[in-house]
Amino acid sequence: MFLPDHINQLYDQFSEKVYHPQFLDQKSTELIALACSVMADCVPCIEFHYQQAANAGAGQNEISEALAVAMSICAGSKRAKYKTLIASLEEKILGGVARSEEI
Repeated sequence: MFLPDHINQLYDQFSEKVYHPQFLDQKSTELIALACSVMADCVPCIEFHYQQAANAGAGQNEISEALAVAMSICAGSKRAKYKTLIASLEEKILGGVARSEEI
């Protein structure tokens, strides 16, 4: 096993507590988990939480919206993170000349 048994057991205990509904309903929890799985780029997690969300009553439109939100956050974080770097490179390499080609 990748991790020692006692660490795997701790993870399993933690995970069981997290997915036991307290304040959010199961469908909301699974939609959040699905969105986070996309952001974590974890295919097994996406497959699991997609099924769990559907089992909890999430329809295709709800799942699609959750996925779109996750993808928007991922894209927005890259835009925010690299905006200054790209501007600096444009100034340094292109001499601040605006590019005319469409992106």
